[in-house]
Amino acid sequence: MVFVWAAPPAKQGSNAPRVLIEVDDYKLAKYEPPEGTYLGAYVYQDTLINGDMKEFNRLTGKKHASFFRYVGYGQPLPQNWIEQLKEVGAAAHIAWEPNEGLDKVKDDEYLRGFARKLKETGIPVFLRFASEMNGDWTAYSGDPKKYIEKWRLVHDVMEEEAPNVMMVWTVFTFPQSTILKFYPGDEYVDWVGVNIYNVVYHNDNIKHRADHEDPLELLDYVYNNFSRRKPIQISEYGATHYTTTDGKYYVDFAIQKITRMYNGIKTKYPRVKSIFYFDVNNLVNAPEGRRINNYSITDDERILKTYSELIKDPHFLSDVGPNLEGTVDPELMTVIDGVRTVRGKIYVSSQVLRDYMKASVSWDQRKKQVSVKKGDKKVVFNVGAYSGALLGSKGAFISGGTSYIPLREAAEALGYMVSWDGGENLVKVLLKK
Repeated sequence: MVFVWAAPPAKQGSNAPRVLIEVDDYKLAKYEPPEGTYLGAYVYQDTLINGDMKEFNRLTGKKHASFFRYVGYGQPLPQNWIEQLKEVGAAAHIAWEPNEGLDKVKDDEYLRGFARKLKETGIPVFLRFASEMNGDWTAYSGDPKKYIEKWRLVHDVMEEEAPNVMMVWTVFTFPQSTILKFYPGDEYVDWVGVNIYNVVYHNDNIKHRADHEDPLELLDYVYNNFSRRKPIQISEYGATHYTTTDGKYYVDFAIQKITRMYNGIKTKYPRVKSIFYFDVNNLVNAPEGRRINNYSITDDERILKTYSELIKDPHFLSDVGPNLEGTVDPELMTVIDGVRTVRGKIYVSSQVLRDYMKASVSWDQRKKQVSVKKGDKKVVFNVGAYSGALLGSKGAFISGGTSYIPLREAAEALGYMVSWDGGENLVKVLLKK
């Protein structure tokens, strides 16, 4: 295309709406639900309920779809725990950690035997191998090449031996700069996960306040990089309500953050397909040096009530399955780049229309028009100078060599429905059923 006008920057401001577009070519991953979020938790170290999953379901008023447990690489599969999962009708989520280093991970009898044991469980298994590798606190960080090699080995063995296993690649929120270096590749990953914690202070340092952090913003990096092609799992989430850093209670803080997270993924982050709350009092259960925060929801009535009310929503699912892997399913995807808001009107780049709506966009130099076409539907927009083109419904503009087109007019002309939620500052572009 040849572009003749250069508009001044019209950058999306912090109050710009979030735009979700329903795509019609996404294929579901292994055990991915078409809609909703699997409800999960970590209760194994909750001493108030003795790690009883059935009791946790009773206290929270809802059956959870999955529970997780840490297992060191080299250790046997905890069969008693597997039987307890079956009793409550839950899927397994195993954080499988090679804490003696990646050299221990080999194609040997232990690896294949563990895989066969997972198959024998007869239940879906989220296998979170070597998570938080992007941080320097794990025994398997520092060497992305070796990490990827070992991850792919584990994936291949599980694919051969245990078809009920989902390989979940999980990072920690920070540091972000190393995350992409460790990604094994789409063909080796079923789900992408992230561990997120809301604390009042970072690193037990009273000078490093963290109470301003929004849990949804902590999710954004992973969500924006991977949700277009993988279901997202919040593998661990916790919000502290007491910290030894200053010896104070923060119940309102925990309630605010938990509410923000669970409401947010329901309304704005539709690609989050599972979430696990970290129900642990680390003051009692963490190793020495890490007994700083209490994340438990069972030891505070207000927090427990808040959590119970949030998960009542049918969006949060109580059962994993069936496995619809490979099924084409309409999915709402978040538009990451190419959105401009000018004078209250939303414009998207021509690339957004191509990528998310599979529309063709062409430029007529002589007529100064942009045509958008999908199937037998077509709409034409006049491209004008920045100051005037934005006033009409059929006006488009060009900025930085990219054409920007009115979202509502283009979407509706191509057969989509557009809805606006002012309370959530959210635009949804849906396929007509």
